[in-house]
Amino acid sequence: MDFSAVQFGDEMLGYDGSNTFSEEGTAYAEIYGGEGGEGFPAGGEFAHDSQEVEFMNGGDYQESQTVLVDGGDRFGVSAVTVDRKEELVWMGNSGGHVTSYLSTELMKYTSFQVHATEEIRDLRSTDAGILALTPTSLNLWSRQGIPVFSHRSPQLENMQCMLQLGGNFSHRLLLGGHQGSMVEYDLTRQEQTRCHQVGEQGCVILRDHARFVCHGDLTGRIVLHDPRTMRQEHYFQAHTGSLSDFDVLGNYIATCGFSNRMGQMMGDQFVMVFDLRMMKLSLPLRALVPPFLLRFVPGLSSCLAVVSPLGHWQLMDAGQPDNAIMSMSYQVNCSPESVITTFDVASSSQALVFGDNLGSLHLFSTGNKPTFNNFSQELKSQNLPEKVRRSPQTIPLAIASLPMYYPTSALLSDWPEQYMRARYRPTPPVDPSILASMKIVGSIGYAPNLHNRKRNQVPYKFSRNKGPKSNSNENSTGKNEDGIAVHVPWRYRKMEIKYSKLGMDDFDYDQYNRTSFSGLDMSLPNSYCNPMLQMFYYVAPLRALMMSHLCEREFCLVCELGFLFHMLDVSMGQGIPCHASNFLRAFRTIPEASAMSLTLSDQDNRAKINFALKIQSWNRFVLQQLHTETLEERVSADGRPPSVPETPQEALTEDPQASQPVEVQVPEEKAIIIDGKTIECQDKREFSPVADIFGSHTVSVNRCTRCNHEIHKETTSLLVNLSYPEFNSDSSPGSIPFSSVVERSMSLEQTRQAWCDSCTRYQPIEQWRRYKKLPNILAMNCGLDSAQDVKFWRHQFEILLTEVRDKLKKEEGEKKEAEGKYGSEERENRFPDRVTPSLSTGSPSTPSKRYPENSAPQSQGRPCRYGNACSRSDCRFWHPGRDGGEGQQPVHVLSLLDQTMEYSWVPLGMRAKLNENGTVSLSDISKVELEEGVEDESGVIYDLVGVVSHICDPRYPDKNNLVACIKVGPSYHVQAKVSSVSHWYLFNDISIQPIAPEEAVWFPCGWKTPCVMYWQRRQLPQEIQNLGPVNPITADVFGEDKSLAQRGRKRITFTPLTADEMPGEGDLVAMDAEFVNLHQEEAEIRSDGTRTTIKPSHKSVARITCIRGQGPLEGTPFLDDYISTQEQVVDYLTQFSGIKPGDLDANFSQKHLTTLKSTYVKLRYLVDKGVKFVGHGLKNDFRVINMTVPMSQLIDTVHLFHMSHNRMVSLKFLAWHFLKLKIQSVTHDSIEDARTALALYQKYCQLKASGDLVMELQNLYEAGKKAQWKVPGEEEEE
Repeated sequence: MDFSAVQFGDEMLGYDGSNTFSEEGTAYAEIYGGEGGEGFPAGGEFAHDSQEVEFMNGGDYQESQTVLVDGGDRFGVSAVTVDRKEELVWMGNSGGHVTSYLSTELMKYTSFQVHATEEIRDLRSTDAGILALTPTSLNLWSRQGIPVFSHRSPQLENMQCMLQLGGNFSHRLLLGGHQGSMVEYDLTRQEQTRCHQVGEQGCVILRDHARFVCHGDLTGRIVLHDPRTMRQEHYFQAHTGSLSDFDVLGNYIATCGFSNRMGQMMGDQFVMVFDLRMMKLSLPLRALVPPFLLRFVPGLSSCLAVVSPLGHWQLMDAGQPDNAIMSMSYQVNCSPESVITTFDVASSSQALVFGDNLGSLHLFSTGNKPTFNNFSQELKSQNLPEKVRRSPQTIPLAIASLPMYYPTSALLSDWPEQYMRARYRPTPPVDPSILASMKIVGSIGYAPNLHNRKRNQVPYKFSRNKGPKSNSNENSTGKNEDGIAVHVPWRYRKMEIKYSKLGMDDFDYDQYNRTSFSGLDMSLPNSYCNPMLQMFYYVAPLRALMMSHLCEREFCLVCELGFLFHMLDVSMGQGIPCHASNFLRAFRTIPEASAMSLTLSDQDNRAKINFALKIQSWNRFVLQQLHTETLEERVSADGRPPSVPETPQEALTEDPQASQPVEVQVPEEKAIIIDGKTIECQDKREFSPVADIFGSHTVSVNRCTRCNHEIHKETTSLLVNLSYPEFNSDSSPGSIPFSSVVERSMSLEQTRQAWCDSCTRYQPIEQWRRYKKLPNILAMNCGLDSAQDVKFWRHQFEILLTEVRDKLKKEEGEKKEAEGKYGSEERENRFPDRVTPSLSTGSPSTPSKRYPENSAPQSQGRPCRYGNACSRSDCRFWHPGRDGGEGQQPVHVLSLLDQTMEYSWVPLGMRAKLNENGTVSLSDISKVELEEGVEDESGVIYDLVGVVSHICDPRYPDKNNLVACIKVGPSYHVQAKVSSVSHWYLFNDISIQPIAPEEAVWFPCGWKTPCVMYWQRRQLPQEIQNLGPVNPITADVFGEDKSLAQRGRKRITFTPLTADEMPGEGDLVAMDAEFVNLHQEEAEIRSDGTRTTIKPSHKSVARITCIRGQGPLEGTPFLDDYISTQEQVVDYLTQFSGIKPGDLDANFSQKHLTTLKSTYVKLRYLVDKGVKFVGHGLKNDFRVINMTVPMSQLIDTVHLFHMSHNRMVSLKFLAWHFLKLKIQSVTHDSIEDARTALALYQKYCQLKASGDLVMELQNLYEAGKKAQWKVPGEEEEE
């Protein structure tokens, strides 16, 4: 670096007036003194601790290349930098020349002259090229050697260094030098913006940090500035003489420099390290080499490369002052008279580049194929012009090589300001959808934000050949295919949350969920099924069935659903979402689920996934899987299958008043007589509790159209797939009730080619279905997987809304006629019962909205200020020539769905009747019947209890998601201790909000599409209505203990519980768990240094230990299970978990290896018994285990020994402070940690009983701050 302005004289440092470094290297040996101030010999050896140390090459780094740079015979290397974008090394010399070298072979890539007389003081690589700083100019050249700009200014007097800020300030470039001001330059606008005063000592070194801009001056000071305001925040006096070099990384600043000793400047033998967390000096580092230059090595935590002027360099650890030396010194292969003037470290930490004053470049590298960057860009090939052979006498002047012209006066092309005028880009027109929805108040217009662009930004349209290309996949206007503006309310949008550095522990979920119910976390893979899981939970019979089931299969969806429903029960009122990780883990192991593409990965593009079809396939598959896993054999009381009814009529009827529906099972391959014909009948039904809830007893009839041969098959149908009538725009069907579509789908008749056993050939076969028993819960897939179905759906809404609009117009006309004929008072007397809907003017998509006022013509009243120029279709003021709707702009009738929820084609209830011929008749029921209707001879009533909808915002196709509108029954509200009524809620992952019943069947065309609907009979059979959960987990789970390990002798580290040792309510059990990582955490670090977690790491439990908390065997483990996993582990976290590769593999493990389910049910038994768990960080342990424990059963030492507004204390430090134990010396052991937590709880009880708890906590924090929260002596032991 340049010390030409140092007050103690340039001749001491070996400078001359023109070049930064002289060729006399002996002056550096005189500066750096040893113990007593004596100079170091020029041979490269120096005294250290009164012993001579021989430096030799060795270790990880080796000198691989040495080249003589361009102009090296005349000029020394003054600046060097490793390109952060490409595999290049840039060198600048004191003659103003810059050269780049390719890869670690140091092959010359480009070379160009930046300035004719001035030296290169600093180099920086950017996206656009390479920045070169001379004393009076700033220059940007492309990597191919083409000049981009050159900046000169009166403020650039004697520049020395530059720094490009990071993050959001990457366009700002700071220039410092031997002058009283620091110049700021804008790289985007290519102009000088500001000057910041730094004092007479100048700014000779600049370094960047996440929170500060750091600069060093000639007096040895390091000043920290706020990057936003450049205000001085803090400073350190690093050295008493002058500063040689410093660098910043993380929380450390490392410096080297000179001290004033007895009137002479001597080089400091120590590297000073400052801690930015406490803003004070840490312990200095004693270096083996006299430090002159230093850099932190990227990628290696707190690792420093320290370089002496004679070519010795070594690695040191700034974070461990007592053991800082990481390697012996290396020696640069340079001549004895040369001096290292500059060096840089590659971002990959695999290479270091040194430059000396004799014009040589030295490269040290490590590894077989070292690179400069981990991810480098490809080099652009240089298009060199073809060589043209010409005679030297005929070479024109245009081809001759000329030096770059630097004008000293204004050019003719630089027009005076009086002949120039600024022209600005015209403002684009306002979106018509904004003008259409604008409300005028005074002279100001208000319109809802369409959210189709960022705030305070106006997009400009570019031509096809200029400007950025638009993304065809993104609908920036926020409109659907009909041109209707789409605005998705916030409560329906995909939830995207960002956690702080503490992760989920300090996240406020109350802003998304203020109910007593629990949501489901959406950060797990395949969490798109969260709405269906919530739907299953709030179907009371299914919840009771799942929670009462327990089997021995490792991956059973019924068991996992029961465990998940138990978590949702316990989580009521806690405000924390549950995780379905164990259920999704079991779901991923089913081969059929993967074959049907029901499992997703994090790499799948959400914009290309049809979630509407996927959730319907998921519903069909999971219902069938639950039915298969709960199959049972159904027999009669005498041990025989139920017999065939006496008449076919009896088989096709159902008593609506009977408590138990008639169930018919026909023996397989038995012939029955219907209408005088013998018909072959086959019973293909399978009985299960799931079929009792969702199943409908059906008879599928196949009849050959040629020979009339019929085959009847009795089956159990678990759901209905809606089939819509064919829609043709030329001859579109009229209004068809929704119940008619369901009726048609349940008894669908179709003809297809199939094999006829009677004709012994393929024939057209007619197929239809007849019902013997209706389901208690009608599960329905809405389909809508084709354009014709969507058009039919939209057409029905258009017909409905058109009829409503015409009806309101007619009522408005009658109202006006009555006012004109009778007057307002007499009209009220004549029509007392007629109420015209009053429409609120709130924002769209709110539950309180009713039908919009623009549906009815406005009477002449207050005139509109814009007259006929008003472009608003819903303007409520009077316009000349537009009375009664004449001249009004047409409004698409479907756009009214965004303004009202009162009218819907889908009813909230249906009445179904099973006819004698096996067909089903359905009809919509009115709102009055919905509230007061009862089941009678006219049929049973099905109430809508849940709808899963697909939300697709045209503006953000990659953020489509699924939500559920669910009617929560009274039993759940009673369990949550809030009320005893039914209410509708919107479930959107972690967000739960109460809604009106009309919102469940509110389907604005364009962004909300129904996928799955569940209908429940109003009067369920008595045995299903009284079905309640029964806990299937007993103490027998501790007796079924088998190890999966198949190799060698197993090491048993626990003593199983005996029958008389079973813990009861209030008993203590110390617990600890260890985990492994299945997916790493995804986080982002902002420009201000704050860290935000985008997606938490996905952990899996690997070991669970439980220890007796009382009794004669207190402190003895009774559970120490290693959990087998079939998923890929990305990090075993051995240092923190003690788990090694192979411990979780049944083929290689010698541990007590079990399945997660086997250990899970043991913990569930303890939780259900009311055991109190003692541990450290239990909340996180049970979260990963995927179990919710009541807070009253958790005793966490993290919170016991914690004072408010202070940090949490680790188990290791608590054990040392209170128990005088040193634990976790090498790795973590769950048995040791559980015993320590139990001992700490006992210590806590003693302190609380004696009244010394508060005082001991204060002593704990004082001792922690004094020891920096590290156990004394642990570093020496390591």
